[in-house]
Amino acid sequence: MTPIETSDVIIIGGGVAGLSTAMQLALRGSKVIVLERQRLGNGSTGRAAGLLGQLRGTEAHTKMLMDGITVVHELQQRADVEIYVQTGSLRLAETPERAKEIADLVAMGKSIGFDIDHLTAGEVAEKLPYMRTDDLLDACYCPTDGHLQPAELVSAYIKVGREHGVTYKTNCPVRKIITAGGRVTGVATDEGEYHAPVVVNAGGPWSYLIADMADATLPTGAIGHVYLTTRPDEQNPVDRLSPGIRNRHLRIYSRPESGGLIVGMYEADPLLFDAAKLPDDFDMSAMKAARDDIRVAILIDAAGQRFPWINERTPMTITTGIMTFTPDGKPFCGVLPSLAGLFHCAGFSGHGIVQSPTIGVIMADLILDGRTKYDVASIEADRFFDMPGYRDREEINEKCQAMSGSYYGRVEGKSAP
Repeated sequence: MTPIETSDVIIIGGGVAGLSTAMQLALRGSKVIVLERQRLGNGSTGRAAGLLGQLRGTEAHTKMLMDGITVVHELQQRADVEIYVQTGSLRLAETPERAKEIADLVAMGKSIGFDIDHLTAGEVAEKLPYMRTDDLLDACYCPTDGHLQPAELVSAYIKVGREHGVTYKTNCPVRKIITAGGRVTGVATDEGEYHAPVVVNAGGPWSYLIADMADATLPTGAIGHVYLTTRPDEQNPVDRLSPGIRNRHLRIYSRPESGGLIVGMYEADPLLFDAAKLPDDFDMSAMKAARDDIRVAILIDAAGQRFPWINERTPMTITTGIMTFTPDGKPFCGVLPSLAGLFHCAGFSGHGIVQSPTIGVIMADLILDGRTKYDVASIEADRFFDMPGYRDREEINEKCQAMSGSYYGRVEGKSAP
């Protein structure tokens, strides 16, 4: 069949991972087509809170996010839009285990030149007067953290990508991966075929279904997530530059938003979705969560423990969506041995927005050079390839759901069990 269009790279999925990869490839001279099943940035990206905390449990992941800040600053200049709001961020500890976690992470951060230090409960109270602090045993503060604004980030990726020749096709779901001689040659859509020697699977919650089209197993799971956004409250004013927080004991995070406060939760028993059962016209932006939903009730209760002025009567909006988790909470970036030319870029476990600036660079490196300067051992796409327990969909779902449920529950750092 004569293709509609040929290119160097086809990217399936118009979320931030796919858009960042497209932009970086185009900046390096590649001809790129992005195929999106609905609207650009409309899936998980459009439901994201966007917190950017650079400190992670390993040096490699921390350095990736530190470099991502540089990419974002350059992107802001190219696109002439504010994407990054630098508020600083805090991690809180109200138990001895969490205090030890903070001590480990601060020591690791300092060892690689990361700007972070401990704060007393009194110092935390000065920064966030609307938050309870009398139970804190320790806290750490990073002044260079903040949050990315998802809509502005999407717009910037698209603008710079388009300026360098990226073609974006919306309302164009991929129906088939086309192969020949053990490698990918293109994709089939309702409009017709698109041909390229490289295809990138950046399908978010649908990524494992895209892998299925190539007879490959990608162990990702589609996991529900919910957060609340309070309306401005004169009694508890939230400054636009108030620090974001991560309170892993309560499983919550927060950041300022339009005079109010976003509070989200990585709950212990998250909702699992079957992406194969979502309707063809599924629109994540239309998802709703009732105020009497049990997960919303658990979130409001946890939020109220840290922000006592938040309760079930507080004026707020509820946002719900679907994240893409992996069994170890780290993304899959790269190829699987089963098919040459098919790259995967999925499974960001709630951190696609903040990881996307550097992930785009990494994916462009892997596609064009076959290697990258970053330590990507922990995010290689084939790390579970053919391993027992990572082939069956039911087992994969159980592992992804368990990881999401323990995501804030587990302890990080060198003393972690």
